[in-house]
Amino acid sequence: MKKFVLVLFAFVFSISSLRAQWFNKTLMHNSLSRQYRVYVPAIYSASNPASLVLTLHGLGDNMTNFSGIGMNYVADTANIIVVVPQAAADPFVGTAWNSGAGYFSYYPNASVNDADFLLTLIDSICLNYSINQSRIYSCGFSMGGFMTERLACEKTNRFSAIASVAGTIGNGLPGCNPLNKIPVLHFHGTADQTVAYTNNNYGIDADSLVKFWTNKNACNAPVITNMPDIASDGYTVDHYYYSEPSFNDVEFFKVFNAQHVWLGPSNDISYTIEIWRFFNKHRTRVFSGIDEVSLETTNFVLYPNPAQNEIKVKAKETLSEIKSIHIIDAEGREVLSIMINATTNDDITIDSSKLSEGLYNVVIENKEGVKVAEKLAIMK
Repeated sequence: MKKFVLVLFAFVFSISSLRAQWFNKTLMHNSLSRQYRVYVPAIYSASNPASLVLTLHGLGDNMTNFSGIGMNYVADTANIIVVVPQAAADPFVGTAWNSGAGYFSYYPNASVNDADFLLTLIDSICLNYSINQSRIYSCGFSMGGFMTERLACEKTNRFSAIASVAGTIGNGLPGCNPLNKIPVLHFHGTADQTVAYTNNNYGIDADSLVKFWTNKNACNAPVITNMPDIASDGYTVDHYYYSEPSFNDVEFFKVFNAQHVWLGPSNDISYTIEIWRFFNKHRTRVFSGIDEVSLETTNFVLYPNPAQNEIKVKAKETLSEIKSIHIIDAEGREVLSIMINATTNDDITIDSSKLSEGLYNVVIENKEGVKVAEKLAIMK
């Protein structure tokens, strides 16, 4: 009997694994054919919008190799669409992001608009998959970390949180002026000889990066924890947690004796797991005046997201508690309002065919006057 159960488990696991897939794709952007990979977990369903995690490789690396950081394994249980784009080839240094990180006044791929490419790529993914617009994240290693920091500086409103490993704010950026606060996670080894912990040749130092974001986010003084030294890897880790009242917190893992590496399950901490832990507690907040409550903690799910001609509100229990649904555009104007009278367990369908492309908030009010909101993208 035990043998049969084990065989059955192996069969079910193999079927599930077959459903989860990597896809290699291309996207034309500014006359360049850009490559990227997408991982779709077996649990993905259009009726349950997934998180999107952008993962950016380092200088000279490629999308296939960087797919090995293990974010796909997290995706299998966390419902994440993982996107691994490849940087364009620079004539002198190999594949490189236009991240603002340079040396001796040379900035790789300075004519390539990677920030716009990555946002265009996100929009393309959103057209092809059901993505939770309040759960879009970016992380990166080395030059990919520099590029992620550039996105946080210049495209803040598109991301719910970012994480960088051994990459700071590049010395070629004219200045980092984010539109709003954003949660930031950073990892850096004190023995890094490529992107030095201090006297960084390519951008600001690790401590300066943390100070920059804690000042921008107006964070509280840090809570410092010595992480358990459980692996015989020669490293020890200090964790700095800077809280912020609106959850725009900053976290920093200072890894003593670590060089230019991405730590994994055999070390004291796994960067991939810590990144998702950080991302998973952050989502884009909504306009003031609306209760900042996640729909994931209520009885309602909004799909598809992005939408085109119709939107559905799905009940985890019953829809009889809904009083009204309001759609508000990016300028705070109510563009659609629906009063709900019927008691029903069926999905509510909203006609969105007359809404223009853009980002909206869908505000759901129950009969007690409590409001929750979800970001919605309309793409035609």
